[in-house]
Amino acid sequence: MNARRQPILKFDRRVVMIRKHQYVVRQVNDRDISSLVQIEEQIYGKAPWSYAAFQLEIQRPHDRLYLAVVNDGQIIAFMGMAVDWYHLDLHITNIGVTPGYQQHGIGTYLMRTAIAYARYLQLRSLSLEVRVHNLVARKLYEQLGFREHRIKHRYYVDNHEDAVDMQADLLSRGGK
Repeated sequence: MNARRQPILKFDRRVVMIRKHQYVVRQVNDRDISSLVQIEEQIYGKAPWSYAAFQLEIQRPHDRLYLAVVNDGQIIAFMGMAVDWYHLDLHITNIGVTPGYQQHGIGTYLMRTAIAYARYLQLRSLSLEVRVHNLVARKLYEQLGFREHRIKHRYYVDNHEDAVDMQADLLSRGGK
């Protein structure tokens, strides 16, 4: 895509079935930010991203897209994506699933949605960082075609844990 004619990133609200349970998946808006921070607090104890950080991200419609998974009117998961139009890469900025809903296929659904969206935008790759010790997430990403690219030492601000930089090439058979 021509860098001067970047589209506004949009995602139409949809009802989906994930492991025989119905959820709504929709684009995040400003009213949802507190829920995103709360999910991060439930996962990490202290939210790595502040309210202001999420707000800045959501206000960038040409290169950022955030999705929410909703159950019974409550956000239970989210994912942020950033498009690098120059390198034609979709970067997963963050993904979070409320602890009570983890291991229910929601994270997998969100990742597959990101892969499909990157293909829709005709991007070449996806990228993300994951905590070195988050073996469950690393295994999921590898199953989806991501490969370890490099280690980013002391990447995470909260505990200075290393991150594994992972990439999936959409031009090859990666990014399933």
